[in-house]
Amino acid sequence: MFITFFKMNEFYLILAVSTVLMGMVFAGLAISILVKKNGRFPVTSIGRNKEMQKRGITCVKHDEMLCRGKPGNRTSCCG
Repeated sequence: MFITFFKMNEFYLILAVSTVLMGMVFAGLAISILVKKNGRFPVTSIGRNKEMQKRGITCVKHDEMLCRGKPGNRTSCCG
């Protein structure tokens, strides 16, 4: 009986710690959105990232569309 009680207390302790940590992560993300310029994260999508475009890095999906010559090719693989 004591072992079962101890395991349940251990479960609730782990649950509480993980909930607090997840809350801190979400709060940190919310604060970073509020603090950053325009409230946006850096663009990581290749099709919309100006620095990657300057370096000639292209999206694989876009390259695939160009190679296959599918109708309705877009200039970007985003969207």
